[in-house]
Formats: sequence, structure tokens, C-alpha cells
Amino acid sequence: TDRLNALLQNSGPGYTLRLCPNQTYFLTAPLVFAAPNQEISTLGYPTSDERALLVVNGTVADDGTGHTTAVDGICLTCSGVKLRNVQIDGARRGAPPAGGGGNIEMGGENSDHVVEFGATDGGIVLFGSPGTQVYNNTIWVLNHTLLGGINMVDYDPFSGNYTGTVVTNNTIFGGFATDTEEAGDTKGNNFEGAIIKMGIAIGPRTWFGDKFGTNVSYSGVINNNQFGGAFTYAIAVASALNFTIENNVLIGNTSFIGARGPNCSDSDSPPSPAPFIVDPNSTDGLTLQTDFQTIGDGDDLTCVLPPNGGDFWPFGLNPSNTTHPSATPQPPSGTSPGAKAGIAIGVIIGVLAIAIVAWFVRRWAVGRRVGSKPTIFYGVTPPIATGESSEREKEVTVTLMEELRRQGAFESEAESRTRELVLGRVASLVKKFVRTVSLSRGLSEAAANAAGGKIFTFGSYRLGAHGPGADIDTLCVVPKHVSREDFFEVFEPMLREAEGVMEVSGVPEAYVPIIKTKISGIPIDFLMARLALSSIPDDLSLADDNLLRNLDERCVRSLNGSRVTDEILRLVPNVQVFRESLRCIKLWASRRAIYSNVNGFLGGVAWAMLVARICQLYPNAIAGAIVSRFFIIYYQWSWPQPVLLKQIEEGPLQVRVWNPKLYPGDRSHRMPIITPAYPAMCSTHNVTASTQMIMTEEFKKGADIVDKVIIGKATWSELFEKHDFFLKYRYYLQVIASTGDAELQIKWSGTVESRIRQLVMKLEYVDSLTLAHPFIKGFDQVSFCLSEEEVQSVAQGDISDAVAKRKKEDIEGKEGASSVHSTTFYIGLAIEPKQPGAVGTRKLDISYPTIEFTKMCKQWDGFDESKMGIVVRHVRSSGLPDNVFEVGQRPPKLVQKRGKVCIISSPPLWLLTVVHEMKAPGKSSDTSPHKPAKKPRSSNTTPEVPLKPTTTMNGSTSTSLSLAPVAEGYSSKELNVKSPQLPFGENVAVATGPVGAS
Repeated sequence: TDRLNALLQNSGPGYTLRLCPNQTYFLTAPLVFAAPNQEISTLGYPTSDERALLVVNGTVADDGTGHTTAVDGICLTCSGVKLRNVQIDGARRGAPPAGGGGNIEMGGENSDHVVEFGATDGGIVLFGSPGTQVYNNTIWVLNHTLLGGINMVDYDPFSGNYTGTVVTNNTIFGGFATDTEEAGDTKGNNFEGAIIKMGIAIGPRTWFGDKFGTNVSYSGVINNNQFGGAFTYAIAVASALNFTIENNVLIGNTSFIGARGPNCSDSDSPPSPAPFIVDPNSTDGLTLQTDFQTIGDGDDLTCVLPPNGGDFWPFGLNPSNTTHPSATPQPPSGTSPGAKAGIAIGVIIGVLAIAIVAWFVRRWAVGRRVGSKPTIFYGVTPPIATGESSEREKEVTVTLMEELRRQGAFESEAESRTRELVLGRVASLVKKFVRTVSLSRGLSEAAANAAGGKIFTFGSYRLGAHGPGADIDTLCVVPKHVSREDFFEVFEPMLREAEGVMEVSGVPEAYVPIIKTKISGIPIDFLMARLALSSIPDDLSLADDNLLRNLDERCVRSLNGSRVTDEILRLVPNVQVFRESLRCIKLWASRRAIYSNVNGFLGGVAWAMLVARICQLYPNAIAGAIVSRFFIIYYQWSWPQPVLLKQIEEGPLQVRVWNPKLYPGDRSHRMPIITPAYPAMCSTHNVTASTQMIMTEEFKKGADIVDKVIIGKATWSELFEKHDFFLKYRYYLQVIASTGDAELQIKWSGTVESRIRQLVMKLEYVDSLTLAHPFIKGFDQVSFCLSEEEVQSVAQGDISDAVAKRKKEDIEGKEGASSVHSTTFYIGLAIEPKQPGAVGTRKLDISYPTIEFTKMCKQWDGFDESKMGIVVRHVRSSGLPDNVFEVGQRPPKLVQKRGKVCIISSPPLWLLTVVHEMKAPGKSSDTSPHKPAKKPRSSNTTPEVPLKPTTTMNGSTSTSLSLAPVAEGYSSKELNVKSPQLPFGENVAVATGPVGAS
């Protein structure tokens, strides 16, 4: 104790006393804050039992007097002190109740205190605690679903005795609407689903159902408390005797919402949401205020769930910017002078806080709202600008939201409800899966039922920026006795048998092992993480870094998705502005065909982090302004300077953290965008030289369009114009993966697609090739063949009109007939312009990259040459199949003496030779001068491959073919736009300078 207090006394303002996780500290005297803005917390801010435990262990007399306080923050200079993520054992060696200070003493003549840890269970939990007095606390749920605000439900350790326990003059706020309030609105959406299920929960049955039989809580007093915001129940009472509950009121706008969830047992019938409810069947001797409503079943009320979206949350009384009406609270009579604020004698073990009584948290919350002036900055640099958006930017934001709706970027209410139902069924299925495996491992019925299992959503759905048809990234968290093999051998078959499930496909060998499926039309990607825990509780949080202990790298990667998503939401100044901006950028990236991590562009989490960083740099801007700066800043970004949302943290585990100074592989990342959750990883390691150039030019074009939108010379619809990939190049590579089985095709085509990036990287080293542009998705096709010859032709990409028109019923019952499932991927090839005056034939030798690529694909463990095929071949723009074009998009076939192509190869077609006619000096080909700079090649990078005989697949001699005039790469029109610049007074160097990477 003396050593800890010496650190607080000698370290000055702002010092943080870090306590060790899983450590018990026996205190012989209070820990005493000594200077402003000091903090006492557990390292890593865990929210489970790993939090440090402070035991009140000083001298206690026979009459109970003596040491009572664990933490003292009432010194005159102690404004702004914080107590976070610790546990307090105030049992005082079992001593009887006595006068004295509270276990936590905060307040006095100073202010701005925080007692906080991000609860999911209860804000303040009273374990019996006869004589405890809880008053003058503010509990406010910001972005969680909290089970209980103040809990009086535990039977142990005082057999439910709450005699002398008084809960008075507390203010409890459930969630408030977080979307934009419009005139006349009283309710809106809360994108975090933030509610408190029970503001004050009284009696074991409200929490545990009938688990503890006839146990009751008795003899407490609850009065003069206030409730505002969203709850399921403000006060719920069941299995309680002789409580007095009076003069508790609702203030400001309130909502009572929620419905039966998947964790409700068959016997649970939660009552409809209401302010004050009591179960008369399990209570007696109560003195109640008159507005209590009687219910038939008060068991296990924590099993209800909030709505997943919808205008149910109230606007208005928000503790971050509103003074609520309340009388000045006074300490209850009979207390000692030392009990000025807090919780007097008793035991508060487990959950301490979301007691927000501090200006610091208020200012932090206000900083998340439009029009505020934050006192701290988000991210690794100061903001570029902190002013509000201009009136014009506000106008274009309105038109942006209107355009997003016209573009169909928002899903319908029906689809949203379907998602909620599907997730409920999935949650139940995961618990059933864990139970099944537990029983197979020899666990008892009770242990198998207690093993749990929980799902966490992440990605665009969790971020609140998903559109119609978007998949739900879902993490299945299981206990340590459930293996990854069980996930694919037990859970995958269970999925196949579940109602409404289609297209189940597991890829266990993927970098992040995954099961893809559709349930009731909703695509879901399942990941699995096995924690080093014997059971997975329903209130598990993944925020604790120590959960990563003893996990393999695949589990760490799987967990990282959910942890990163939650951290992104925590690190943006205004969640609603972030979501609106991200929805715009995601739609733009999809339309421009640059949304695909697997193909070397950016995936959803990378785009989200890019948007989040702009939100940090402009904390008070709205969506229109964020989108405008997004394009300008990332066009000018000094890659490979990393994009960071916070400084990279070292953690307690022996896991790899992104560090280009230490790891050569990290130095090779071209556009590093680093995840904010520990361990920090690069989300963009797939980016190649070609895809970086493509994205950079798209940033430039996007900046030009948005600039014109702001000055009124363009509309938002122009930003969302569809790509012209299949009109851009003269030559394309087709990569065709084929099988004879639908489910096998999903796995095989996914395997081939995951290796396309490697082919692109090898093509970038080919002489005369300036750009290899992969398309972001494959084109699936099922062909019905009557002979082996037709099967072979389809597998080579040659689908005759007869085969294309044939239907499944046309081959049924016919001998030798079969179906071929094929997926075709495309890579656009931009060829270097021929130098003026050059004559003769030029060779584009791509044999080595394609041979190596096909070898790589065939090295897949699941490859079976008798069932799977892969072909790489070139195709001219005029030879592209109709299924890559939308109706009316295909250009007419023109004839022009532009150049000739000769195929020189045996099947598969690995070698492309381009023959150009002689041109007058000074004339060039149609390629744009704005191409990626060639990466330097060493003499041994690409070995020479001998030319094959000049034959085509059918053995005939190749012929010269005239080509239509088609531009390659980026046209001059696209690129001849002015270099985008930030508005006057804004300097991008603030974000891209060295400080940003420190």
C-alpha cells in the first residue's frame, strides 16, 4: 500500500497507476489520489475477472470500526481523477457493519471524476451489503446493452439481506437516439443498440430465473431515483420481501423497448416493456409507489433483446449536453461525515461503474456530436480543421443522403427484420454446436449446457454501413475444448441441416478459415475463435487483450475482425457522420470495381479505416465534407506512410505486431492501413503496384467530381457511375476454374481467386506490360453438355451457342451428358506504347507467370485433377462474352488497322505476341502516357521461356486479326483533371507528415 501511494504522491498530475491483471492487492490503508487527472486502472482495461482486485484489509476493531475505504479521491486538488477497470472487495475480513467512509470516496470539493470500465452486466452491483448507501451517481449507457443499472439481485454473501441499504437520488440514463434529429422528431435510431434492460433490478429471479429456487432479497429502500432514455424496464421486482420503493420518476424523453431473445428459455415469458413492474406471485410486504404494473412472470428478464435498428430511441435529454431537473441531493441521515459521495459499507465485487459524474466524460461525449468543440484530438495527429462544415457542405450532405437512397444503398425494414431473426437462430445453433461437442468430449449434461458459445458480428453490418444483400460477418466464439476441426466437421453439417440454409461452403485452409453460407437469403461468413476458457458466458466482451493468450494465429486473426470493428467505432468523433460517409465510399468503391481485398484492392475494414481517419482529422465536419476531403487527402497521401487510427501498441503477448523496422515483409506493404486493435496488423498487404495505381487515379477522379458537386456543376450520381473495366483494355486474360459439382466449384473457384493476386504481381514484371488490372469478381456459369468434347471446350472457355442455350432438362436421361460449373476471372492488360519508328514484331511473353500461377493453384491440398480444371488464356476485347456486359453496354464491333495479334502457343494459351504495323514517325499507339512506373527488374527475375510452335488449340495455324480501337488503361480524358487540393487554410501535411507515423 505504501509503495502504491508513494507512486501517486510523487508522480504528479496525469500519472496513471497501472495495476496488474489477475492480481490481488491487500490494502492496509486507502489508495489516495494526490494530483489532478491521475488514474488508477488495470493494465489493458480488462472487463472480466482479470481486473485487479483491491481488498480492504486494514485494521478492524471488534465493533467493526476501522479501515473501510479502498480508494480516496476527495483531496482539494484531485479534479479529473479516474478509477477504471478494477474490483473492490469491501467485506473487511467479514467484520460487522460500521460507520466510516465508502469503499470508493469521490467528490468533495473537486469535480470531473470518472469511475468507469464499460460494463455489460451492471453499473453498480450490491451483493447484499446491509447498510450500504448508494446516492448521487449518474449511470449512463453510451454504446452498450447494459443488463442492469443498479443490481440488488445477489443472494450471497449476506443471504439476500439489504437491511439499511438505501438507493436514492441516482440518475440512470438508457440509450438515446444517435441519428440526426429532424424537426418534430421525438424518437430515432441508436446504431449501437444501447439500452438498459433493467434500470434497477430487485430480487434474484429477475436476473437468474428459478436457478436459485426460493431465495429472495429483502428490506432495502429505493427512492427518489430518476430514469431517462431507453429501457426495457425502469424498475423490476421479483422474489423480494419488505422493500420500500417510492418517488422514483421518469424524466425527459423515455422509451421502453425490447422483446424476447434467443437466450430466453421455453418457460420464460418476459412481460411487455414498461416503466415499473412487479411479480406479485414471488413478492410480499412491499411498499410501492402507485404506478407499478403487476406481471405474471418476472423470471430471467435479462434474456430480452433491444431492437436492431428502427426509430425507437428518444431524442432530447442527453446527459452530455443537458441539465436534467433534479433536486439537490443530500446525504441520507445517520451517515458519518466522511461518507460524502459513493457507496458506504458493503461489498461491491465484480462490476463497478459506468457512473458518469464527470465533466471529462461529458466533454468526450459532446465531442462526438456535430457542432461541438472537442478538448482532445482523435488519432495520431491533431486535426486538420475543427470548424463546422459550411452551409454549402450541409446542403450537399442532404443531397448525398437522397442520392444514396435512390441508389438503393439502404436495406428495407423487411430485410432488416430477417437479419435479426437469422442471427437469433444462428446464436442458438452455435450454443447447440458447443453443447454437442462438449457431450462428445465426455462432459456432463450440466457442464455441456454451461459451456455456452456466443456470436459477435463485425464488418459492415456491425459498423452500420451495410446495404441490401450484404453479408453478415459473424464470429463464433467457443470454449477451449471445441476445436477448429469440430467447426468444419460438426458445425458445417449442422448448418446444412438447419432450416432455410443454402450454399454452405467451408474453406478450412484459408488464411482466416471460413464457412460461407446463406440463411433465408442472408449471406453469412462464419469465422471461429477458440478461447482458453472452459465456458463462454453470454456477457463475454472481446475487448480484453488477455483473451488472446494461448491462442494460435488463426484464432487471433479471427478475433481481430470483431475487435477492430469495435475499436473503429470507439475512435471516431461522431459515429453517425462516420457511417454516412462510409456508406458513400463503399458504394463508390463497389461501382468503380476497387472493392476487393482478395484481388489486391481494399476490403471493407480498410475502407472503413480510411474514412475513420478523415473523420478524426475533421472531428466536427458532416458527411459531405468528409467525403470531399477523403478523395483529396488519399490522392495526396505519402504512401507507404501508414494510415493509423491510434499509435501502435505493444501488448502482453508474444504475437507479431506490424513493424516495418523489424519485419522485411511489413516494409514491402505499398499502402499500409493498420488495424487499431492489438495486435496491430496491415489490412492491405494484398495491394500490388497495379492496384495501387488504379486506386490512386480513382481518388483523383473522385475528388474532381465531388469538387464539381460542391460548386454545383455535377451531381452525386456521377460519383457512383459504374466502372468501364470491360471497355478499357484491348487485351484481357481469362482465368477459368471449372468442376462438375456445384459445392466443389465454390471451394475450387475460391481457391483460384485467392491466388489471382499472385498472378498479377508476376505479370507486373513482364516487359512491355505496364498494368495488370484484376477485376473484382468472377463470372459463374453452368453449361449443360452432351459429350466429353463439349465438356472440354467449356472448360477451355469455348462455349458454343448451342451449349449456351441448352437447359438442364435438355440433358436429363441422356447417356454421356453432364453439367460443367465454371467461374471466369479477368485481368485487363495495358501494353506499353510502341516507340515511334519501331518496326517488327514485339513479344509479350507471359508464359512464366501463367505456368507458375497454374502450378500454385494445383498445389492446393484439395486439388483433384480428375474433377477440377484451370485454364489461363487471352481474349481480345471484341471476343469478350456477353455476360460481362450489361444490356446495351457492349460497344459495336469496328474494324480499324490498329494492330494485329498472333497467338503463338499450345493449349493452354500462355504466350501472347503483338504485331504492330509500321507507322509514320511521331505516331503512337492508343495507350495513355499516364501509366504506372515500371518496377525495376533484376536480370534473374523472370526466366526466359522458349517460344512454342505456332499452333492454336485446334492445331490450325494462327491468323492476324484486326482490332477495334479500344483505349488501354486510363484515358487522357480521365486523367487530365486538375490535381485536387484542400480548401484554403487546410494542410494535408498535418496528417501525412512524420508525426503521423510516430
